[in-house]
Amino acid sequence: MKKSRLILMMMVLLSWSSLLFLGRRDFKKYLPAALFIGAVTKITNKIAKKRKWWRFEESIHPKISGDDTWAWGLFFPSTLWILKLSFGKIWSYVTYNLILHTSFVYLLLSFLKKLKIVSLVKLSKRQYLLVLFCREILLYLFQFSKEYIERKKPHSVSVNGKSQDRQVENLRS
Repeated sequence: MKKSRLILMMMVLLSWSSLLFLGRRDFKKYLPAALFIGAVTKITNKIAKKRKWWRFEESIHPKISGDDTWAWGLFFPSTLWILKLSFGKIWSYVTYNLILHTSFVYLLLSFLKKLKIVSLVKLSKRQYLLVLFCREILLYLFQFSKEYIERKKPHSVSVNGKSQDRQVENLRS
């Protein structure tokens, strides 16, 4: 097995195994947003491939595309953790993402290019950082909208097996 594939597999396994510590409630709460941003990442990767913004040269398996390895293998778990640690605190969210993405783009990406895993082609590091930042704005807006809609939904509370709405109707008759 190539060294680059082994490193990529370790990165994916570590990121997914970290979800064991996330908690079921938080996983369920942030899952729709993580799926949404995974789909956005997949679409962005299709555009990037067509315009040659970046290139995935290695994957965890020959039948799995390199962009799937990143979208669902690495970005997905990190999205759940970022939301758990900072959602509702906008400045923490921006700070965490800025630190994470700047570290990735300016430190880890150079290492991954040397290993021939992924490389930027027609996009500068600064431009790629902007793409990641736009993606994170979409993520925050999605989660914020989801929670806003959930707060506005009327909830009927069950009392003694009957919904409160039914009890009010019985009192009126």
